[in-house]
Amino acid sequence: MSVLGDAIQAARDVLRLSDQVKAVAGQLKELGMELRDQDRRITRLEAKWEAAIELAALRSAPRLVGDPGRQD
Repeated sequence: MSVLGDAIQAARDVLRLSDQVKAVAGQLKELGMELRDQDRRITRLEAKWEAAIELAALRSAPRLVGDPGRQD
């Protein structure tokens, strides 16, 4: 091959690599968005779980029979 042919092939390779880099960047962007979505969902589940634990603790706490401030 001539020098010109090698230069043209190198330019094609650069363009091909550039397209591949753009495709990978797009995939990484999508993965980042999915990761943020999963993080939000996990955070909501953690909050619900903590609330459920607190509610269960309140329900299982010993209760007073009468209200001392109340006059029957």
